[in-house]
Amino acid sequence: MAWVAEQVLTAIKDSDMRECITEERLIDLTTLTKRQVQESCRRLCHSGLLVKSGEGCHTVTPAGLEALAAGAHYRSGPKDAKQNGKRLWKNTLRIRVWRAIRIRRKFTVPEIITLVVDENARGDITSNVQKYVRALAKAGYLIEMAKREQSTAITSNGYKRWWLSDAKDTGPLAPVLRTSKSTVFDPNTNEEVAI
Repeated sequence: MAWVAEQVLTAIKDSDMRECITEERLIDLTTLTKRQVQESCRRLCHSGLLVKSGEGCHTVTPAGLEALAAGAHYRSGPKDAKQNGKRLWKNTLRIRVWRAIRIRRKFTVPEIITLVVDENARGDITSNVQKYVRALAKAGYLIEMAKREQSTAITSNGYKRWWLSDAKDTGPLAPVLRTSKSTVFDPNTNEEVAI
């Protein structure tokens, strides 16, 4: 099944490619909605494969003619070769938590929170970090230590201490908790571990 933008290019290819084709004509030539055609034309114009004239119709550019002649496929997605088709995450809370865990090796959740919290933090940070740490423990990355850290509350049993062993430190990329699958995906090893 061709992608939406590819269907638009194919429709133009099947008609006379030198004529100026309106979006209404493309809707008639394809089974696409008006919005799909408009968005596809916008993307193809941005890629330099189509050009829009003042009358509101589209003409294939020389690059578009070459792409059609070569049978090239138009796909949306990352344009940068460094991305290698992977989604890049910048500096999320869980990425910072993983970095802090790798640095500390032995830690409590409150210790990690003090290292990773920033001024842009929103929501229940403690609950989020605890959920991530529990998932890493269930997936075998973290080991719960026998001795607890004393807390400030008199009636508290203390904070659980966790340990990341060298064998379970798989790399700099943070393991991803996939709650819908009940797994942790490790981008360092490309493995998915059930929890």
